Amino acid sequence: METGFLKFGGDVKKDQYNFAGIGAIGGGSSGAKFDSIRIGIRAHVQHLKAYASKEALKQPVVDPRFQYVKRGSAEYVQWLGQKENPNGYGWATAKNYGNNIVKLYILPMKKY
Repeated sequence: METGFLKFGGDVKKDQYNFAGIGAIGGGSSGAKFDSIRIGIRAHVQHLKAYASKEALKQPVVDPRFQYVKRGSAEYVQWLGQKENPNGYGWATAKNYGNNIVKLYILPMKKY
């Protein structure tokens, strides 16, 4: 959702390889920049893992925000939105953030 289905119409630019919008907080803040598509995807996965689990990473940390995540605080996709997370933590402050991920991305993928 951060990149508008990879259209990159906001603060994050395509050449940043920041598919998760890590560190982009709006108002012109473009967030993190990664050296390659592979590293950008790895950072995205690491960021998700930080929220979902307390398990150690298998690769060196490339997500510059990894250390700031309350590890294991969003075990379910729906809990990635702070407002819907019973622990009060989450990736984004937008209402229904995690629910929208399920609705816009996960459910449509189940058709395939």
